[in-house]
Amino acid sequence: MLFPLLSVHHNPPTSTAPRPTLNSTRESQPIFHLLERQKCSLLRDFQQIHAQMIITGYINHSPSLIKLISHSLSGDSTGLAFATMVFNHTERSNIIFWNTILRGYVEHNLPQKALLGYIEMLQGSATTPDRFTFPSLLKGCAQSLAFNEGKALHGQIVKLDLDSDLYIETTLITMYAACGDPFSARLVFEKMGQRNQVVWTSMIGGYVKNHYSKEALHLFGAMEDEGQEPDEVTMVGLLSACTDLRDLKYGKKLHSRILESGMKVCVVLGTALIDMYAKCGDLDSAREVFDALPNRNVFTWSAMISGYSQNNQSGEALRLFKQMVTEANQKPNEVTILAVLSACTQLGDLNLGRWIHAYVGAAQLNYSTSLQNSLIDMYAKCGRIDVAQQIFDDIVKRDVVPWNTMISALALHGLAEQALALFAFMQVAGITPDDITFIGVLSACSHAGLIKEGNHHFRNMKVQYGIIPKLEHYGCMVDLLCRAGLLEEAESFIKEMPMKPNGAVWGALLGGCRVYNNVVIGGRAANHLIKLEPENDGVYVLLSNIFARHKKWEEVSKLRGLMHERGIRKTPGCSSIIVDGIAHEFLVRDHSHPESENIYLMLDQVSQKLKQAGYIAETSEVLLNIDEEEKEDLVLQHSEKLAICFGLLKTKASAEILIMKNLRICLDCHSAIKIISKVYQREITVRDRNRFHHFKNGSCSCRDYW
Repeated sequence: MLFPLLSVHHNPPTSTAPRPTLNSTRESQPIFHLLERQKCSLLRDFQQIHAQMIITGYINHSPSLIKLISHSLSGDSTGLAFATMVFNHTERSNIIFWNTILRGYVEHNLPQKALLGYIEMLQGSATTPDRFTFPSLLKGCAQSLAFNEGKALHGQIVKLDLDSDLYIETTLITMYAACGDPFSARLVFEKMGQRNQVVWTSMIGGYVKNHYSKEALHLFGAMEDEGQEPDEVTMVGLLSACTDLRDLKYGKKLHSRILESGMKVCVVLGTALIDMYAKCGDLDSAREVFDALPNRNVFTWSAMISGYSQNNQSGEALRLFKQMVTEANQKPNEVTILAVLSACTQLGDLNLGRWIHAYVGAAQLNYSTSLQNSLIDMYAKCGRIDVAQQIFDDIVKRDVVPWNTMISALALHGLAEQALALFAFMQVAGITPDDITFIGVLSACSHAGLIKEGNHHFRNMKVQYGIIPKLEHYGCMVDLLCRAGLLEEAESFIKEMPMKPNGAVWGALLGGCRVYNNVVIGGRAANHLIKLEPENDGVYVLLSNIFARHKKWEEVSKLRGLMHERGIRKTPGCSSIIVDGIAHEFLVRDHSHPESENIYLMLDQVSQKLKQAGYIAETSEVLLNIDEEEKEDLVLQHSEKLAICFGLLKTKASAEILIMKNLRICLDCHSAIKIISKVYQREITVRDRNRFHHFKNGSCSCRDYW
């Protein structure tokens, strides 16, 4: 939208047509009092007053008419329509009429209508805009991201010599920042003759909005140097900058300043503090702020729940959510729902995930793309890939994101053929894949050992779609080769990479060496990994597994000594199961559970049935130089088996058992669970760190390829 050239009238002509007027402002007071006293809000109130103004002649009194239009605009859309009608039947040579209606359009979120009205004003009347015209129009440009129109308005502001007006300058800064041009905003800021607290805050907020967080913090230093004190709005912007930078130290400094200055921690400021602490990983401080707030709105609750979910404290996230909807009687918004779904996904709490899904429908919340994707992800990672597929199929308009989510979900479940078929359908549907799409596609190939297909899609990324492979894609290819036992090819592939391989790439090679017992290549991969990630306990454990399988106990002992010397502790294997909405966690040889005695009685029963079915313990991964009987006893008490025994005790005979494991499932547990699924006629699903294993009637969905 381009504006006509502006002719500046310093003395705008007035109409010479005869107009009846009242003798004095005093005579108009009854109309003012009527509007103020009755606090009109209904259309009929304005219509009655309008009729009285026509009858009494007040319709020709500009202040009264402006008052009527202004009050009408403060109502709903019917008030706006009435105000527009009155405005259209008014002689509009007075700039105040135009300013009032233009401001009304913007306040009713009709910025384009305001800009069109401004053009009409320039073209159809001799009215010249003044210092009160432009702030509303600039706010409208900010609302609609009308950057070119905003720049044109800026030019007209300069032409009218209004560019030194503080209010206009402030709205210019806001407009440029909203339209993604903080540099032009800064130019306006630097040219200002005076800057108050609002101006500084607007510029800081503009930087934060455009993710120039370091610049925002630097500008705050300059603000302090000029002796300007921040207010709550300034602090919210600065805390957002700390959140973006994950700068906990600076965030704490700001919090201390807030407390020392006696600044009131309102809901908005408190929410910003909670979000900053949570995203910087300091959940204790976030919870302290949360608990201290006397009033909390849905954004406050959502920030705290999201903080727990983002920091893998899913149990706390779900407990707080239940408190929110029961005790606090707060209605969650989409942000809350997304955080809770993420927590359900982490824990594998399918029942609560289903309840959240039902709640979304009952509360008639908008099924946004983000929410639909989260539901697909939740159902897929809670073992119900069929429901995830159904949700995907029900999405009418799909962009690339749901396709990516579903392809990755199928890959996670080892359904490579379905994932690749969906990728083909995606292209038929006219959706252009992106780099994330190919991570899912290559992962699917990797989990199923589809080397030819993997190589084809890796090449096509660049040739057909112009996508330059990233580290993640190279990592998928290394994983594909290693799972297939092509360790030498994988090592050569790593050496030929155009970028430096990271820990994930070398970790994939080391993992493959553990599976195929390759000490030589495994040793080289481990050396690279230790240099990159000296604190990563998985490196030492994987290499120890390789040595243990070759009975190189001296090497195992050296690795243990090195771990002890560096203060590195092995991450304990942990398995969890949700029963009646409660997560039960188990470690190896765990006796801490309240029903531990019954669990171990069930474990004895399971052990007997396993032996009767011909089960022989796989002890090659035990890293201790102990006798075989002790090794068998150790693997029997792995966390997965304890969780499954609890599931056998506490769930119906027909119910599926879902186990979540923080590490890769071991070879012995994988073999044992296959037999358990057949002996007890139970479907058992294990989600380990890498993928899903669906055990049924003595076999696993991975076909022993993982």
